[in-house]
Amino acid sequence: MVEQVSTATLKQQLCHYLGLARQGKEVLITSHRRIVARLLGEDGVFSRLPVTEPTAPVSVLNDIGGFGFKVDPLKEMQKERGER
Repeated sequence: MVEQVSTATLKQQLCHYLGLARQGKEVLITSHRRIVARLLGEDGVFSRLPVTEPTAPVSVLNDIGGFGFKVDPLKEMQKERGER
């Protein structure tokens, strides 16, 4: 059985909809009558998103150097947020 719920109602009754998902029911979350997300209970099977062990330490990411941006997007975002 599939339930549909708006984001506003989901916020108000989160525990109820989490309970439905826990029971195995699918909950479709809508915003302005369009489906934006799906809430599913965990079935204990992780085959949908396989988890693989990292092959290198995170520090290696510093050596990559970005994607050719002229400015660092992260620094720009932090700067913009600091201005708010």
